[in-house]
Amino acid sequence: MLPILGIVLVPGILWGWVFYHAQRYKKVYLPLLLVLFLGGMCSGLLALVLNHVVEKYTIFWPEALWPQIIVFGKFIPILSSGFWFLVGLNEEFAKLLVLLAVVYPSRHLEEPFDGILYAAVVSVGFATLENFYYLDQFGIAVVAARTIITIPAHAFMSVPMGYFVAKSRLLLESGNETKFRFYFPMMTIIQGWIISAFLHGLYDFFLSLKMEREAYLQIFVMGGISFWLGRNALRVSKRKIGG
Repeated sequence: MLPILGIVLVPGILWGWVFYHAQRYKKVYLPLLLVLFLGGMCSGLLALVLNHVVEKYTIFWPEALWPQIIVFGKFIPILSSGFWFLVGLNEEFAKLLVLLAVVYPSRHLEEPFDGILYAAVVSVGFATLENFYYLDQFGIAVVAARTIITIPAHAFMSVPMGYFVAKSRLLLESGNETKFRFYFPMMTIIQGWIISAFLHGLYDFFLSLKMEREAYLQIFVMGGISFWLGRNALRVSKRKIGG
């Protein structure tokens, strides 16, 4: 049992450590990161239920071959494609609930980079729970590949959502006492969720069509987006500290 736990948990912890050390200008409350990691694992269970509901009670299911459309000479099954994009909505929604429940009301959510870090940690916990399933179904080779590819992909997918969650909190704190005070913060959260859900669904969509090259290219693009958002957020934060 302990070797199995180590195989699954250690990669997630290592990736969490990497994202934790992405910034060094201030201390991060480590117990909060642990709660977010565990919350990410719990969100994986919620996503499993939501995905099962979509597959069982809607017309979208992963092996539906018809109807099809032709795009650039490739046959695209509409219903199964819709399923994977709904999976993106479900899984990012499950992660979002953890962010809203744990860090949105917290004093530790002070700036956009905090949201990026916290979303990445939740995602690492989410992917770690998935690895338990993949280890049982496909063995250690698949888990090893997921350690290198899928865990960071999950984090990169959720970075925009974490960024916009933090921006929403800042908007809420700076808002005037008007009847529209909560409108823009709420729309900011939804904006981040939709962006991350689309990235997630597109990645799963590529994999469902055996388009691994496009999926891996998307990981690099998402990594670039994450680096750009993180760099800008850190620059703003350090400027505030400096004066």
